[in-house]
Amino acid sequence: MPRADAAPLGDGGPPWQAPEGFWPGLLDGIAEAVVAVDLQGVVRSANVVAQQLLPIVIGKVVDGGGALPEALRSEANAFEIDHDDRRLHGRKVALSGLSVWYVRDVTEQTMRVDALLAERWRSAFLAEASRRLSGSLNRDRVARTATLLAVPALGDCAIVFLPGSRGRTLWYRFAGEAGEEGNVHGVIEAGGLPEDSPITEGLAGLPVGDDPRLVEHLRWLLPKDFSRTGSALLLPLPGHAQPAGVLAVVRSAGRAGFEPVEQHLIRQFAVRTGSAIASAALYTEQAQTADLLQASLLPEALPELDEVAFGAAYRAARERLRIGGDFYDVFAGPDGHWTFLLGDVCGKGVEAAVHTGQARQTVHALRLLESRPAKLLELLNQAVFSRERPQLTTLVIGSVRPSPRGGLDIALASGGHPAPFVVRSDGRVEEVEVSGLAIGVVPVATFVQVAVRLEPGDSLVAYSDGVTEARGGPTGLEFYGPDRLASVLANYAGAPAAAMAQRIEQTVGDWLGGREHDDIAVLVIQAKPAHKRRHLVGVPNQ
Repeated sequence: MPRADAAPLGDGGPPWQAPEGFWPGLLDGIAEAVVAVDLQGVVRSANVVAQQLLPIVIGKVVDGGGALPEALRSEANAFEIDHDDRRLHGRKVALSGLSVWYVRDVTEQTMRVDALLAERWRSAFLAEASRRLSGSLNRDRVARTATLLAVPALGDCAIVFLPGSRGRTLWYRFAGEAGEEGNVHGVIEAGGLPEDSPITEGLAGLPVGDDPRLVEHLRWLLPKDFSRTGSALLLPLPGHAQPAGVLAVVRSAGRAGFEPVEQHLIRQFAVRTGSAIASAALYTEQAQTADLLQASLLPEALPELDEVAFGAAYRAARERLRIGGDFYDVFAGPDGHWTFLLGDVCGKGVEAAVHTGQARQTVHALRLLESRPAKLLELLNQAVFSRERPQLTTLVIGSVRPSPRGGLDIALASGGHPAPFVVRSDGRVEEVEVSGLAIGVVPVATFVQVAVRLEPGDSLVAYSDGVTEARGGPTGLEFYGPDRLASVLANYAGAPAAAMAQRIEQTVGDWLGGREHDDIAVLVIQAKPAHKRRHLVGVPNQ
């Protein structure tokens, strides 16, 4: 039989003879460690790589402690172990009664995979943090969410500090292992933090980072049952013009300190937290400003008079706002009569609301000089053109006086506004024949004034075009229209003024079916029937 290390030549010549040392040299050139062990555990062959991993002696039993010798002596067919800070993967092949182990160093590969998985986790964490932090426009809720996200991903305890009013500092803490006590918040009164405190420096925008003073400065804010503090990291939360707050991340003594890659992650988390808190604070500030603006622009409560009943309804185009481009008002005149107005400024939202406030205040000022509705419109038009940018406005103004013979006498003028309806107590509905040019069209305009007589139980209904031009119905495109409005008014003849106004707003809302719409305003002036009159003590609201 030919020898195992010999092979015939291709041309039939003598077999090839491997030179001495060829096979060991061949094994030594393999990157894997190769160890051949017999049934008694004696090493029969080992290449150079194997001898570098272990003090293996050929011809002796595999000896020594540790994961690798134990793996070579095991009956398993494969293993993956840590040995001398290296990650090793081994596989066994049975060959000629020997167990031949091929051991490969996969440390670098494992590190690359671990690094990739870690980076994926960091990216997923930041993406989830961005989603949850931006899910609220309440500053306190965002701060609490930030502490919940930080534990245990970034540390064992997280505290967010926010600047409060009158020099106070608000804080929010979460420590997962402390139960309910870990999720708390509090207030540090003005002067409660030393000027050289890292927290104070962070709130002022100064970089703090991994400051050794932090552990002592934060200890009193940690839960009582929190384990011994190991390390802490403090970072300012970037805001729009100034820091939005400060984030402190604390780790217990049994947890490793902050590696550079972890510090980078926490900085990225702090940027997202700061942006969300600053946005929430800005929204709160704008909402408070809008509330103040709305409060200043909302009409006063309608007066309660002996001879006259007023009713009104309003629905802004933007549901979040209580005001818009439509407006109404009722106020007392200097000679005992009452003036009412209902108008529509071109536009929507806050900008239109500002112009409605200007229009209302201008009429309030002018009515001290002039009480006739037509002349008021003329003066208002001149005032509008005195501004740099005249604002187009439609308006109906009326002057109400109780009649000695009962009922009401109304002087009415319109500036490009839909004509009001008169609803008689017997159900008849009449459109007032009044018209005029809109305010802000031409610098000099004249307006016509008409007289309207309301008998006891009759009502005058003024409305904005948001009522008749509301699109809805079965197709969603049909106008509500003046005829449908007149039909509703006829059905509610004799109803209280407030009920009539609310019913109009309700039927228009039903017609819209939740669709977008223009501002809607309704004002009802009703001559009270004699049996509903009462004597009111005191002077009506001015």
